[in-house]
Amino acid sequence: MFDTVRLKAESIVIESIVLESLEAKVTTYLDKNTGVFTDVYTFACNKIPFVKYNSTTLVLEIELSIPKFLFDENITLLTTKDIDAFFTLLSHQLRNVLRVDIDRSEWKVKRIDVCWNFSVGSKVTDYLFQLSLMKYPRRDTVTYNQTETVIWQNNSGRIMFYDKEKERRRKDATTSVIEQAKGILRMEVSPSEHEMREYSMDKRAKHLLTKEFFVFITRKISPHLVFSGTQELTIEWLESLKSVQVAETLIGFTSLGKTFGYATMKRLYNQGTFSNRMKLLETSPQATILSPLEISYSAIN
Repeated sequence: MFDTVRLKAESIVIESIVLESLEAKVTTYLDKNTGVFTDVYTFACNKIPFVKYNSTTLVLEIELSIPKFLFDENITLLTTKDIDAFFTLLSHQLRNVLRVDIDRSEWKVKRIDVCWNFSVGSKVTDYLFQLSLMKYPRRDTVTYNQTETVIWQNNSGRIMFYDKEKERRRKDATTSVIEQAKGILRMEVSPSEHEMREYSMDKRAKHLLTKEFFVFITRKISPHLVFSGTQELTIEWLESLKSVQVAETLIGFTSLGKTFGYATMKRLYNQGTFSNRMKLLETSPQATILSPLEISYSAIN
């Protein structure tokens, strides 16, 4: 449901003795508006990899992956109960380390990644290829790493799809996590500022870190995850052949036959080669239509 979030809370007073005890990077600058020297503390706090505190504005910011914070991996999809557990654990850790009490109602969202795992088995590559050919209204389609990642983006937000297993392998995840990621087509959505304020004017985390906001964002995208085109070339078909060279031969012969006609092609080949090519047509990929990508909203109750 959600992955990485960046939250901020205002008017948070952290005692000097606590700040001095932290293993923090301290940056000091002169605030041009107030003429006051300001210390900004940046540090990690237990399972929170990024914490920033401004000693003058009294703004505390944190950034973390909620599933990693709770489960030590970011494959497991959150439920509404997990969100409650997240705020409870977050409050507990900040109280222990910084000696502050911050209610969930005080947090505002600066960034939120809305996500979903589509379990598509061996068809991850096929889906990514089809997604790379599609256009989303008022967004550009961008691909990376030979279509391992597909992004629909504009200046205000993006919708990204990628192979979760390959992403975990690149980041040297454990064997168990890689196994868990197999067959997962991951969707991650970065809502725009407008979308967040449309749902919650002051971008309160108690409103945005909810199933209702997740539904609000993803229901706009779901109608665009239907595949009406026919996808003939699949990774399953390619792996079923003896070699990639066989696929190249078959695709080339089929293309020539459709363009010029097989009767014409017969005159251009010797009899043995033409006979072998015609037998090869029996291994042509079967036409298939990829199923729509669907989100199970009942799974996150």
